[in-house]
Amino acid sequence: MAASEELLRAVADLSERSRHAFEISSQVVPGTNLYVVHTNDHEFRHTYTVERGILGFRVPGNFPDAGPEDSFFIAPADTKLRTADAVRNSIDLNRAGRAEGYVTGSALRNMPVLVFSWHLWNGVPWNRKKHTLMDHYTHCIRRFEMAENG
Repeated sequence: MAASEELLRAVADLSERSRHAFEISSQVVPGTNLYVVHTNDHEFRHTYTVERGILGFRVPGNFPDAGPEDSFFIAPADTKLRTADAVRNSIDLNRAGRAEGYVTGSALRNMPVLVFSWHLWNGVPWNRKKHTLMDHYTHCIRRFEMAENG
């Protein structure tokens, strides 16, 4: 199933407004109705072992009637903290889990990714007449930059 014109336009708008070259998968992740939307060259926090990498999220085929998943992902999946955090004494990224097959069907193939999954929208319901992929990206970045993630 090919992405709708509305979804393709939303990804083009996201690319233009964010100034990152986002692309959408040509098919859904097998067993889902979700397309992978990602950019290959996104800046990461200075506390990470990787300065730039892939950042993305999954969007349902019936967008905008349904919003993107309440999560986002980064790659490479072996991204760590440069120094252990003071609370957990760990170099693993807090609240991120390695996922296999999460981006299957996209240009990323079967690449493992780190999925940050929690309430990005803080209880605000998706409003199909108001919210855009840029809004979702902004929520992802806000969470990605929080101190709790390293």
